[in-house]
Amino acid sequence: MPKSTKTILKKEKSKGLKELEELEKIIFKKRKKSRKIKKKAKKVEEKPKTAEKKEIKKEKPAEKKPLEKEQIKKAEEKKKVEKEKVRESLVEEIMTRNVIKVKPDDNLSYVVQLLSEKNISGLPVVEGNKFVGVISESDIIKIIGSKSLLELDTLGLKKLKYIKVSEAMNKRPIAIYEKAKVSKAADLMNKYDISRLPVINESGELVGIVTRKDIIKGISRDFLVRVIKEPEKQLEFVETYLDEILKIVEREGSVSIDEIRKRLEIPENKIEEWGRILEKHNLIEVYYPPVGKPVFKKKEVKV
Repeated sequence: MPKSTKTILKKEKSKGLKELEELEKIIFKKRKKSRKIKKKAKKVEEKPKTAEKKEIKKEKPAEKKPLEKEQIKKAEEKKKVEKEKVRESLVEEIMTRNVIKVKPDDNLSYVVQLLSEKNISGLPVVEGNKFVGVISESDIIKIIGSKSLLELDTLGLKKLKYIKVSEAMNKRPIAIYEKAKVSKAADLMNKYDISRLPVINESGELVGIVTRKDIIKGISRDFLVRVIKEPEKQLEFVETYLDEILKIVEREGSVSIDEIRKRLEIPENKIEEWGRILEKHNLIEVYYPPVGKPVFKKKEVKV
């Protein structure tokens, strides 16, 4: 084979190889490009799905939130109403703050004068403002050996000038904390058969005094504000009848609501309602017999 033919063949072969290489490169590039396109297409397909999921996730709480808020609000309101219904007044809300008091160094003649002027049976004793005791009619009668303060003559009154309060007072009196419930005050009054209680704070300072009348006022005010919602118009009316019911029960020990209705001329349903209020504050007991109408009983507290 001539040299010229060989060189031509070589050239043709190398040219063919180059073309093949270029073709392979083109195919490789096209394959690479198609792979990228497929990946992009997959991502595009996946995105709406994840977006849909996110949208669903976002939508669900959005649907629940208003309902949950409304339910929580209703539940809170219901709790508030129920709490208000059962909430009981505290002693500090009904007590008398301007208290007539005496000091341990005061004489008994001065005490007798105060008891007579103010028409009361006892006085708290304070040292500074610290509650230290109580001086009562009975304490004075014991020390002078008399049956009543009314029996005291001029000589007896003169003797009282030389006796100090600290010598006759009760140094371990019953008192109640200002933050105690009204029912607790009523409980103590029933237990110790007393009609008033000194009120003290956490530091033992005298801050007021609470009486049975204060308790009845507190009960009637609570009742009117929460149930009737006309405190100004009917406060005196309810207060009077609550007081009368309590007096009848304390005097007789046990009385039916039918008997109270006859005496006070008020509807039975009102008497029963007020009886439950008095019972709630530990002032009486309401007994429901198997046959017949409810009976109000004097509250008995075990010592």
